[in-house]
Amino acid sequence: MLSRILHAQRPGGLDDLRQAVVRAIDAMIGELAAEAGITREHIYEVVFSGNTTMQELLCGVDPRFLGEVPFVPATSDPVRVAAAELGLGIHPRGRAYVLPVIGGFVGGDTVAGILATRLDRSSGPTLLIDIGTNGEIVLWADGKLSAASTAAGPAFEGARISQGMRASAGAIEKVVVRDGDLHINVIGDVPPVGLCGSALIDAAAEFLRHGLMTSDGRLVPPAGLPPSLSPELRRRVLAEDGKTSVVLAWEADSGNGRAVALSQRDVRELQLASGAIRAGTAILLKRAGLKPADLEAVLIAGGFGNFIRRSNAQRIGLLPGEIPRHRIRYQGNTSLAGARLVAVSETARRTAEDLARRTEHVDLSSDPDFRWSFAESMIFP
Repeated sequence: MLSRILHAQRPGGLDDLRQAVVRAIDAMIGELAAEAGITREHIYEVVFSGNTTMQELLCGVDPRFLGEVPFVPATSDPVRVAAAELGLGIHPRGRAYVLPVIGGFVGGDTVAGILATRLDRSSGPTLLIDIGTNGEIVLWADGKLSAASTAAGPAFEGARISQGMRASAGAIEKVVVRDGDLHINVIGDVPPVGLCGSALIDAAAEFLRHGLMTSDGRLVPPAGLPPSLSPELRRRVLAEDGKTSVVLAWEADSGNGRAVALSQRDVRELQLASGAIRAGTAILLKRAGLKPADLEAVLIAGGFGNFIRRSNAQRIGLLPGEIPRHRIRYQGNTSLAGARLVAVSETARRTAEDLARRTEHVDLSSDPDFRWSFAESMIFP
């Protein structure tokens, strides 16, 4: 998001980004209309639920203040506007509705998530976590909602990982150690060419369990591996020019003639991403006077969240390890689910606006404990 905010400051940058967003949305509207067997003119309203930066870009609002402390959005209110003003081709008098934001980078997608899960109706302390580049965390406790956003970075989406990629054909999406060796699942049942975020979490958890990695995230070089480690796993650990890596798929088995491996730098990227979310969770719980074990449930939002193995996410500390796995529940794309409710129900729309107003925005960057919590959270439990 920061790169988009910076680009918007260049001459013509804001309009370039807005036009790119509008073109992509308008193309999707055309595809959806064709699938539904209707014309664009039969669409009378569109609803948008996204992160704060993207919602501001869509509306042509300069997002510069999101890139400066204290990271304040231009407005927290919902935006109601003629769809034609945004450049969207629906009914000439069609309307567009952009969900309100809570504060900072906690945007309309989080409001939609609270609405879709009815987090505020939970019977006990409950966390909603949307795992992505900006990890949004919402806590419901003692009749109050509080929310924060952490700069988790793009590692969970495969970016900044040496052979990372999105969850598409050829991506390793699951890693498991079984019968003394490492086994993988590949999306599309084709030879692997890289790995996506779920495999990154799996691999780190397995490395920790079997002594290939220490709790501080250091990949163990061949000479320091546990004596009990199987020969099959041992040969996957390579050291070249003093740099250790672990092979997930050999050259002969890959789709591009290159081995797929996890490097020390990749592990550091995961530590940053996981540590940010773990620290944000810790701060919200501390403010509410709660411990992880007090949580009745942890709700995982976002498409990526559906592919996370709960036990592995707990092993690396991404999700609280102090609660039973059955309390961790997948919710799917809550941003879409909430937007859908708002599109068809005035009551849901008013509820979403009320939830946005009621939710306290916690600015982690100004919390004196966050820096230390983040540093501690980068150590795997």
